[in-house]
Amino acid sequence: MKTITENISDKELLERCSSGDNSGYSLLYHRYSKAVFNSIYRIVNDREDAEDILQEVFLKAFSEIKSLKNVESFGGWIKRIAINQSLNFLRKNKIYFTEIEDDKILDIEDDELEAKLAMESRVKELQNIIAEFPLQTRTIVNLFLFEEMPQEEIAKILNIPHGTVRSHYHRAKKKIFEKLNPKHQNEIAFNQKLAHKNLQR
Repeated sequence: MKTITENISDKELLERCSSGDNSGYSLLYHRYSKAVFNSIYRIVNDREDAEDILQEVFLKAFSEIKSLKNVESFGGWIKRIAINQSLNFLRKNKIYFTEIEDDKILDIEDDELEAKLAMESRVKELQNIIAEFPLQTRTIVNLFLFEEMPQEEIAKILNIPHGTVRSHYHRAKKKIFEKLNPKHQNEIAFNQKLAHKNLQR
């Protein structure tokens, strides 16, 4: 199945859908369901809920497929539907996103954290760390890092100030670095303790 679908463009599959050929829907689902599920799961953090939302997303996408203007962007379009459905699910469960003060935080460069993502051996570890964050922080970090959504857009869809998004993200980056680099943190703590002892002499 994989080798067959790899040779068929999204455009051709969408044309099949338009002509009433059900194989178009089936192959699109096969091609995108895993990535869409991962996007949903990272937000709702529950496998059963994510599976239910996945079905809703594809039903919605297939029922509105004629509204897709750029046939080359099906993957991005359906992932956007998935994100919106996931956020709607949270709101239905009375989970809302709140503002926090845009306090000044010692920043870690974005490209440093993105370099961590590029380290394949640690992506799973990174995802596990993010999964432990409070829902609001987890959602912001996942949308920015994995869905590559600009912070301004995240603020808009969550209906919170851009400063709140930035603060959550920078705090999360600091915690991620601390957990990904425990040896480095231990060295810092040791050096600080040593310096404190030297001052007391």
